[in-house]
Amino acid sequence: MSDALANAVCQRCQARFAPAERIVNSNGELYHEHCFVCAQCFRPFPEGLFYEFEGRKYCEHDFQMLFAPCCGSCGEFIIGRVIKAMNNNWHPGCFRCELCDVELADLGFVKNAGR
Repeated sequence: MSDALANAVCQRCQARFAPAERIVNSNGELYHEHCFVCAQCFRPFPEGLFYEFEGRKYCEHDFQMLFAPCCGSCGEFIIGRVIKAMNNNWHPGCFRCELCDVELADLGFVKNAGR
């Protein structure tokens, strides 16, 4: 183990690392493999995929349940770009004209009779 890692501590539990231990490096933050877990369910991240919000890391399921808005059209969680219009949240592809079905996300629209 290098001198730099000899004094390093886990971001979550603040304990040092054993010389032959596997270490997770997430954007310069070091973790024991068993400490690199979701802040909500405390399970390891499937395939290393996680979402970060306010400095805490979450698995996809918990991130969606806690923070992702639901689309006013399809009802699915929205990850990525959110269109906020007509007192609702929309996927860009779901926010469409009711008459001609054209996507409105980048065009603008006029509300008429609540539609």
